[in-house]
Amino acid sequence: MGLALSPFYVSPEFAFWDKNENERLDPDEVVYLNINPTDDVVSENDVRLTDFVNPPTTYHAGSQVSIGDFDLGRKLIKFGTAKNPRAELRYIDMDDKGPYSFEDEIYLIAEPVEVSQGDIRITGFLPSSYVPGSRVTAGEDDISHKTLTLPGMLSFLNKNGDINNGGYAIYDKGDVVYIDTQYPFYVVTVNDVRLSDLDWVPILMEGLMPPESTSFPSVEAP
Repeated sequence: MGLALSPFYVSPEFAFWDKNENERLDPDEVVYLNINPTDDVVSENDVRLTDFVNPPTTYHAGSQVSIGDFDLGRKLIKFGTAKNPRAELRYIDMDDKGPYSFEDEIYLIAEPVEVSQGDIRITGFLPSSYVPGSRVTAGEDDISHKTLTLPGMLSFLNKNGDINNGGYAIYDKGDVVYIDTQYPFYVVTVNDVRLSDLDWVPILMEGLMPPESTSFPSVEAP
């Protein structure tokens, strides 16, 4: 905690790779955080929010797209366009405290009232050991739970220290994307949520997530 975060100069957007070109999100299609939403394709350092398998390779939720990856360059469709409802980050108030807190579970949700089939778990659902990056399916324990809008904004930890000529941080390979949920903003605080990381997950999520997985829960107080 306490590490400085940097803003994105163009706000990233949620999008998906429309494999079958029906302009709708289907259960096997990969959801991304499209870092540069003006390009409309899967680009280097975009973040996968769901797993993607291209045998023999599995790309896990939370991983950054790299040069040579199979999904690089695939056309993306944004949520909130054509036949797709707008997607937003929302949470289940697990502790019944109202405001977002550490115990709450976060989802990328297309229907803003409650958790429904096809929604994406960002932090998982601990009571049932559903892991981050998994999709909600019929009959699961978290379906139909009411949700609330998650406060905050997207920012990133400039792990490699790259800056431009103006001295501003550049988002690129290895940098960690956060949902910056509370004041003070642009600093990693308790309850912020990691959307990507390549190094720390085996330590923090041992016993809950597969060791290859790279999605994260909320930042916890020491």
